[in-house]
Amino acid sequence: MTSTHSHPIQIPMSLQQQSSYTTPRMSPGMNGGSAGLTMASMPPLSLPESFLEEQSDYAEYYSDVGFASAGEFSSMSFDDSVPIRTSIAPRFNTEAILARPEGYYQGRPHVPVESFLMPTQDQYPVDSLILFGGTASHSEGSMFRKDAKEYLMLTNSSLLKYKTMEKAAKVFGNQSVWSSSSGHQLLTPQQTALISKDNRILALNSIVGIHAFQPTGSDVQIQIEYLVSISSQPASMRFTPAPDQAELWLKELRQGCNYHAAQAGIVAKGTRQRQWVLDKMRDDHISLPQSVPETDPTALTAGGMWRAYFKSQRLVGVPINDASLGDSKVPLEGKVVVIAIGKSYIHLVPHNLGNGSNKDDLKDERNILQYPILTTKAISYRERDDTFSLSFGTTLRQRKVVITFASARAREIVIAIRARVESLRWLYPLGRKGIELSLSETLSRPIPVPSKEYMGDLGFEDLLRAECNAMNLDRGVFHNVRVDGFKVVVGKAGVSPDNRSDYTVDEMKCLLRALRFNTTFKEISFYNISFADLQKPKTMKDGTTRYGLRLDKEFYELVMGNPHIRSLDLHNCNLDTGTIGSIGRAIRDGFTAGLRLEYLDISGNNASDGADVMTLAKGIVKHAGTLHGLELGNCQITGDGINQIMHAFVANPDVATHTLETFGIQGNAESKVNSYILDMFLKHSMQLQRLDLSGLPSWSKSPILMSETLSNCGGSLTHLDLSGMALHPTTLDQILVWISNPGFQSMEVFKVEGCGLDGAQFASILDAVGQSRNANVEVHAGRNLLSDGNDLPEVLVNILAGSETPSSINLRQTCWSESSLRQLFVSLSQNWSLKRLDLSSVSLASNRDPDVETCKLLGQMLCAHSSRLEELYIQGEETAELTSRMGKNLWRSFQGMGMSRYLTKLDVRRNRFRDEGAHALAEALRGNQSLIWLDMDENDVSMEGFNAILAAFHQGGTEHVPTGTMAYNSTLCYFETPVKDVETQTLVLRESMLETYKKEQETRFLLSNSTGKDSREWKERLAQIIRTRNMSAEAIGRLDRAIKGIASATERNKAAVEAVYRDRERRRDREMDRERERERDRNRDSQLGL
Repeated sequence: MTSTHSHPIQIPMSLQQQSSYTTPRMSPGMNGGSAGLTMASMPPLSLPESFLEEQSDYAEYYSDVGFASAGEFSSMSFDDSVPIRTSIAPRFNTEAILARPEGYYQGRPHVPVESFLMPTQDQYPVDSLILFGGTASHSEGSMFRKDAKEYLMLTNSSLLKYKTMEKAAKVFGNQSVWSSSSGHQLLTPQQTALISKDNRILALNSIVGIHAFQPTGSDVQIQIEYLVSISSQPASMRFTPAPDQAELWLKELRQGCNYHAAQAGIVAKGTRQRQWVLDKMRDDHISLPQSVPETDPTALTAGGMWRAYFKSQRLVGVPINDASLGDSKVPLEGKVVVIAIGKSYIHLVPHNLGNGSNKDDLKDERNILQYPILTTKAISYRERDDTFSLSFGTTLRQRKVVITFASARAREIVIAIRARVESLRWLYPLGRKGIELSLSETLSRPIPVPSKEYMGDLGFEDLLRAECNAMNLDRGVFHNVRVDGFKVVVGKAGVSPDNRSDYTVDEMKCLLRALRFNTTFKEISFYNISFADLQKPKTMKDGTTRYGLRLDKEFYELVMGNPHIRSLDLHNCNLDTGTIGSIGRAIRDGFTAGLRLEYLDISGNNASDGADVMTLAKGIVKHAGTLHGLELGNCQITGDGINQIMHAFVANPDVATHTLETFGIQGNAESKVNSYILDMFLKHSMQLQRLDLSGLPSWSKSPILMSETLSNCGGSLTHLDLSGMALHPTTLDQILVWISNPGFQSMEVFKVEGCGLDGAQFASILDAVGQSRNANVEVHAGRNLLSDGNDLPEVLVNILAGSETPSSINLRQTCWSESSLRQLFVSLSQNWSLKRLDLSSVSLASNRDPDVETCKLLGQMLCAHSSRLEELYIQGEETAELTSRMGKNLWRSFQGMGMSRYLTKLDVRRNRFRDEGAHALAEALRGNQSLIWLDMDENDVSMEGFNAILAAFHQGGTEHVPTGTMAYNSTLCYFETPVKDVETQTLVLRESMLETYKKEQETRFLLSNSTGKDSREWKERLAQIIRTRNMSAEAIGRLDRAIKGIASATERNKAAVEAVYRDRERRRDREMDRERERERDRNRDSQLGL
């Protein structure tokens, strides 16, 4: 038989120049001479731009973010000897990452950019290249003749069949060329023309997937899933090749689809089905706006859909009694599906949907399956055939769903899934476990990821959305989670700031998973987020028990996974003592990994177990040189827990003096504090600024504090809170000595509230403050018994009347006698150094409001010639047990307030002085020209009172409250909206309208059943009822207009005051310019004179 290759085949030079492809593995008989083509190795993976756009979701994803350019793909081998490995991807070099300086982010992967894809060659005409040939026997369900063998030939575009090899040889020549595995054979156009339609079994472009199986006691069978047409149902072809040719058939079939069939297994771009899937997934699952183009990398991008044969699904991890579920069948099993890989989901869509083949197919939408990207647990692909398996995790009893597919584009699907998963996984840069891979070395290589420069929050938003999808949660629940640069603040759960609730177990787990290992955030705040119910087990409807969050484990991994954390705020989170101990272990173990904590707030939690407190102390030892703030208030710490914490700051031999600036241990009433340890702690506190020891009644001995120790705090102490402590005379003496020393100069706030001080002791504190010359300190001394039951001590009266007191005194919640309160006002009327006074929640021993004379003395104090008081807080307090306030007579002092020349801020809330007080306050505002800020809510003021306030801002008043004076207020710039009073008055008026409406309906009924004189009387009564209802409605409108009018007037005043300030600035600038000009003239004259 004459070979068909006796004449050389000439490939046009233009075609050779356009493509870098050389024919792979030609037959030995075809040498480099004139009788054949030159042998070449496997073609390099050099891809055209169109291939990246149309076929590779993975490549387009990275080319879109500007990381991998088109065509940058290295060649790879397809040798069957490539070893198979099982790995966990990605593998991070943790030691190298930890060695990098803080804030360093590596923008490129550790490996070169490589594609895992194979090129498609389309420069060969149809059926112009023979890839393989061989005899195949009949298999059940195939298209072959029964009990017969056929001779199959594989070309670059079709699978052909002939009855015998001899019949094929008549067309294609020497059978050794195509029956061996030595190479491929090019055909002449004349030979291609001899291939009839009857010889073509199927086109390679119609193939969905190729998979092999071997029945027991039989040879290997090859099954091809293909489509007769796009709109038809898929069909199967099965044949049994010769035993020694099975692997070769699998290889050549798969490479034929990969190299020469551009549409095999692809949902082509521009098709109706592709657009249907895009629209469906966008609307239902991805929720992208319609303006997002199809090529956007966040959508189902071009090439992100493939066809695959759904072979089987099984459940792994099913209990023995549920074994029947292990092989559960799904409607898609044994059918062709469309695999669409979106931003957060892997979608499995029935093949018949979206192609318009049948209107009844729409009912199959319920068979669409979605698996969240982050639930992908494992990928297995042996590359022997087109079969690959995906494993997805579930939240039900730790089960896994394992689905097996067969697709001609298995490689691209595997790479696309890995790229999508790793685009999220890589955001955990310190070793978050990846997917279990059972792939070749080629496909197991690390996936290149985009530069972190493109991720402002290191992908926190993407991670949170993906975790929500994995747990079937609404992303809107985390609306109140705010990211501000390197800081994340977790607010209450809710879709809006007004809709707030506690998080569920799944919601908090989702949030913690998204935060874990994310090194972007240096400050994490869970302020006031309750974890109390998240640790409790819950019984489900099926009787199973679902355990809550292991918060000890979650917070340990949160801290250990991010060594860049500098601040962790867990204030009032209701954490249990085990979680506190776990946090202590994390900050201890994390020190070696680079953790350098600067601020830790765990106040308001439960740390009652001594062992957990000890663990926390061991962690603090490591960070004694880095911690700037530690808050442990109200943690139920008992025994020596506080002592262990304080000793931790001096137990590190590498730290001479710790860096603590804020230290709060208040409210731990059951803890016995050792004064010696406190003294040692303070001696090492050279930077301490805030110290809160309030609510610690139990001490080992007195004095608690030493004057030398407080003076040696580096002169930086600004806030000291001793409230609630019983100050022994020896401790008070030491404090007085310290106050008199220069070390007190830095103090800004000094609190001794509820310390059992009497008037003489308080006088000694004020006297010591006067001697220190630190007039700017705020002294809080409320809740002390300053009077002996009648009068104030004479020494206290004299000091208050002097001019060496602090500029701010806080006496809130103090109980007075009538005479002692009068003495206070009289003495302060002579004080010209006091700028701020807080008398909130005033109460008398007689349990009544102060009388008229006392309130008049308050007004006289404010308008006294010596008074320089600028801020007065005198709001009341109402509780179920006690009412503490100046009361309804407070308005008697408003006349003096109106004459004050220095008062700028006034708070008179909750004194119940009603409209009478509002009228008096309006008159005071009309004459006052210093007050800037006013809050008068919760005083039972009605519309009449607010109209009087409004009239104070207008010459001659208003139409509702006219006045004969032309004076009006022009300085009040801030008027706090009286929300409570407005709500109360509105509620009263609405209730009145409702009662009137009921009467109106009754009257209308009686009117309809009356005649004559009775009818006239009912009409008059009905008219009166309607007028009353209309008056109530009008009153609500007038009340609203009055409040808005006051707000408008204060805004007018504010704008005028700002204009005055700007004018003063301009005048000052002009004067300075003139002075500089005069200075230049003097200098010039002096130079001329010289």
